[in-house]
Amino acid sequence: MVAEEGRADPSAAIGATDLHVVPAQAAREDSIAAVLRNGPFLRLWLAQAISQTAQNMINFALLLRVRGIVEYHNLDQPNTAISLVILAFSLPSVLFGPIAGVVADRMDRRTLMAAVNALRAVSVISFLLIREEWHVETILVAHYLGTFFFGIAGQFFAPAQGATIPSLVPRRQLMSANALFNLTFTAAQLVGFATLGPVLVKVLGIDRLLAVTVLAFLGCAGLVLTLPKGVASPRALAIPGQAVHPMLRLWEEIKEGLVYILQDPILIKAIGHLTLAATTFLMVAALGPDFITGVIGLPKEDIGYIVAPAGMGVLTGVLVVGRVTRRIERTRLIDLAMTVAGVMVFLAATASDLLDLVTIDGEAPVALRTAVTGALLAVLGVCNAFILVPAQTILQERSHEEIRARVYATFFTISNTVSFIPIFFAAASADLFGVIKVLIAVALILFGLGSTSLLHGRSVEAARWRRLRTRHREGPEVIDGG
Repeated sequence: MVAEEGRADPSAAIGATDLHVVPAQAAREDSIAAVLRNGPFLRLWLAQAISQTAQNMINFALLLRVRGIVEYHNLDQPNTAISLVILAFSLPSVLFGPIAGVVADRMDRRTLMAAVNALRAVSVISFLLIREEWHVETILVAHYLGTFFFGIAGQFFAPAQGATIPSLVPRRQLMSANALFNLTFTAAQLVGFATLGPVLVKVLGIDRLLAVTVLAFLGCAGLVLTLPKGVASPRALAIPGQAVHPMLRLWEEIKEGLVYILQDPILIKAIGHLTLAATTFLMVAALGPDFITGVIGLPKEDIGYIVAPAGMGVLTGVLVVGRVTRRIERTRLIDLAMTVAGVMVFLAATASDLLDLVTIDGEAPVALRTAVTGALLAVLGVCNAFILVPAQTILQERSHEEIRARVYATFFTISNTVSFIPIFFAAASADLFGVIKVLIAVALILFGLGSTSLLHGRSVEAARWRRLRTRHREGPEVIDGG
């Protein structure tokens, strides 16, 4: 098992000397600009930005290609055929996430990230080998298998990357580093899937777009190879002189990561917050098309009017979260953000009806509904950043170097497993109960969890101060047992 002293003093693995930086100096150095002046971190960040943008461009291109195949051959159940692409990409995170964490903890992470990007390039090349003259079912199965293997390769990058960040930046800059990575993750989705991907498909075509992403992944492999060589920590689980089956060793490594997490309530809470924040955003996104048509009154192609404010909110949140956490304790900020997020989702779900009540003719203009909903979702985006960035920083600080990648892999496995709920059941629930009722249920869950955690934190703090005041009044002889 990992030494407990690693848990008791996480700063030892992340630069304990940073604890002695004076507040004014720390405030200047804990910024995105200061983090980007770190050469190795800058190269890791560029590899993340390029590879994630390329990944989202591929997601867009594959959905478009499968949709074109379905329409050309006039296949039944087109939504099922397209959703299987999403399943093929998401399923590897559930099946291979824990294994990826073990590998990332036992290999040089620089080499692992480079190999993953090279394998991504090979997977994309496989899409270019699919021929139109094949049987339609064969073409679809080939796309599903290629997407599945592409997803497998990607599973090994995220744990290695997340576990590498604390090795490249001092502890005082972790908040800014995580804010930048979360900002890049959101920007890569918007740029790759909604902007650059569609533009390049129109200009180059799908096949040439895929060829461009091959070059992008190979370039990212070269970038991560320039990073300082990471410290792999291989150690045998076997008793000297006895052989251990590889599968037994793998299971022991996975179990060690789970036990480490289960022994730390703070770590469990951080993973829960990260999962809940990501799932909530996916749920809102999955219900977005029905919401804007059935509630706001906009056509589906105008979904950008509510997605863009939410993205800008996330951008604003990650830019200011470092300053906010210098004034508000991180766990309290997470609870506050979750509570406010619940209120924002509830108001967004009921805003159109409320506006109709206060409008003279009983029906608010679509422009007014759009503006109010966009403003509410912008605040929701800020709340999302205020949950994700501090929780991810806590996850890194509470994880020992030898086990950090497995902790990340466990988080990604849980998060992606839970994400199946919005992908496959949100639309069905909205059809059955109505989109507004589903959003209200989500809002109540967020508000209930956030407010309950806030009240519990206050009661614990009040009890601690009562104990201190009681001991002070009774005198030192009572404390000493005199």
